[in-house]
Amino acid sequence: MKKQLLEFCQLHDLISKDDRVLVAVSGGRDSMVLANLLHEAGFNIGIAHMNYMLRGKDSDLDAKTVDEFGALLKVKVHSQEVQWDLTPQLNIQEAAREERYRMFDSLCNEFSYSKVATAHHAEDNAESFFINLLRGTGIYGLQGIPVKRDNIVRPLLWANREEITNYAQKYHLPYRDDASNETDAYLRNRIRHHLIPMLDSLDPNADKKLSTSFQNLKEDAMAMTAMADKLRNNIGSNYSIDLQTLPPESTATWLYHALRPFGFNRTQCEDLLKASEAGKKIESPRYEAILRKNAVDVILKDGAKNETIIITHVGEFNNGSVFIEVVSKDYNGVMNLGSEHTASLDSKAISFPLTLTMIESEDVFQPLGLDYKVDVRKFLKEKGFGPAQLKEMYVLKTSDGRICWIPEVQIADWCKIDAKTSQILSLSFGRYGN
Repeated sequence: MKKQLLEFCQLHDLISKDDRVLVAVSGGRDSMVLANLLHEAGFNIGIAHMNYMLRGKDSDLDAKTVDEFGALLKVKVHSQEVQWDLTPQLNIQEAAREERYRMFDSLCNEFSYSKVATAHHAEDNAESFFINLLRGTGIYGLQGIPVKRDNIVRPLLWANREEITNYAQKYHLPYRDDASNETDAYLRNRIRHHLIPMLDSLDPNADKKLSTSFQNLKEDAMAMTAMADKLRNNIGSNYSIDLQTLPPESTATWLYHALRPFGFNRTQCEDLLKASEAGKKIESPRYEAILRKNAVDVILKDGAKNETIIITHVGEFNNGSVFIEVVSKDYNGVMNLGSEHTASLDSKAISFPLTLTMIESEDVFQPLGLDYKVDVRKFLKEKGFGPAQLKEMYVLKTSDGRICWIPEVQIADWCKIDAKTSQILSLSFGRYGN
């Protein structure tokens, strides 16, 4: 399995030998196998374990097993207990996930971990697919679990449960089974216990074929997004969609794909087109879409901050307050790190659409020269930016939400130009009135 793991990491650019990897370990077989594989592959790892204090002595035994395994591998184990104070809006799974990822962020900042590895595998991917399918999701929810997102990587997505179990038994790895996984109380467990075995009985290679389908759906979604981006005409901070350019047999579907980035759902788009006359309006938290005779106009709501610019391709964009120009060029050996109003990024690292938006409280950023992320606001404060300036600062994000540039400050380390760069994105940013 070590060979397959290394090939998978290289194929998807998940982990390098320079990374410090925080491995999320529950004490179950999947995460114990992942930690052992990464350690045996020579990666610099630490272990993160969260004791949710929900299963009494079993929770304590999980923590003890992880601590002993970390000592056996001679790697640092970061253990944390949760003192629950749930708000009514959160169920236990959502609350646990929030606590877990809050812990990851804190440990990455404090101990300079550059990647967080979780032990999701092929069956997890299939289970998530069917859960979303039963919820009635569209193509964007049927792409499976992403191999990586920001600094979260999933090096075991290629492996199935049988391969993981065989590895654990072969190398006599300690692990604990969570009894809650055996009950049919949860939809995921019912899919795991009944639907997945039925698929395996129909085709022993069902998990591999599903993985291929996930990749195909991801590429289809990207193509759909690219096509939908071309349907929107940018008018300052507002947009317009010419309904006459949409196929008549699927107008509502294409309108949904064009309006989705603004927070509108499929039902809203269908309702809008059912209106008998112009003037019908639907609303999202920040925008309203108004039906005209042969078009739909998307307008920023009164009182909403006029900050976000969706950048679908190279060109010039503005929101009435600031503008940004994106140009694709061959690399000529001149590096611009973005200290003033321009910057250059390695094209191969950047995925469209880009979003230029004001900084938010949860934003994190990987500064030049660092292999870990920092809080954007804290980073800017340390550079001397005051409260009034912070309210006017923008960040540029790629399609997966990563910050690639803080205009007027610097680019992120992960998308900088290097010796392998052949094509760059040249960026220019400015404020009207300056």
